[in-house]
Amino acid sequence: MERRKKVYEPITPQEKENLLHDYLPFLSRGKFVNVATCNEERMPNVAPKLIAKVDNNLVYLVDYVMGSTYANLKTNPRVSLSFVDERTLTGYQLNGAVIVIASGEEFDRLSEEFQQIKTNFTVERILFNVRTGGKASPVDLTLPEKFVILKVKVFEIVEISSTGGLKSKFAL
Repeated sequence: MERRKKVYEPITPQEKENLLHDYLPFLSRGKFVNVATCNEERMPNVAPKLIAKVDNNLVYLVDYVMGSTYANLKTNPRVSLSFVDERTLTGYQLNGAVIVIASGEEFDRLSEEFQQIKTNFTVERILFNVRTGGKASPVDLTLPEKFVILKVKVFEIVEISSTGGLKSKFAL
C-alpha cells in the first residue's frame, strides 16, 4: 500500500503567530485531547489529557504525575495531540514540544484555572443528569496531590480528511 504524502500549505506570518485560532472550538477549556509520547525505546504511549487553556500557539494540559506520559516527557519532550471534528469526520494532529510546569507563579495561576474547570465540568454533568435522568459518577473537586501542567508549543498542524488526505501547516 502506498503511503499518502502530506501537502504542506504555506502560512503567513500572522497565521504563524496564531496557528491554533481556527481550532479553538475543539480545544476549549475542559475538553480532552489524546496525547501521544514515546519513550527512549521508541515505545508509544497515548493518554487523554484535560485542556486547561489555549493561548496563541500554546496548549496547556493537566497531567497527573503517575503514568507513562510524564516519564516519557522527561527524556523526550515531543508530543502529538489528536482530536476529531465529528461533524466533518476530519482528524487533527497537533505536533509540538512540551515544557513541564511543576511549580511557580504560572503553575499556581493555572492550578486555580484548573479548579474552576473541574467545578464547571461537575455542574454541567449534574445538570445533564437532571435533564436526562442519567446517573454519572461525580467528579472529585479536589486537586490531586501530584500533578503538573504540560505547556505544549505547537509547531505543526496536520489535517486528516475523511478520505485520507493529509494537509500540514508548519510554523517553526
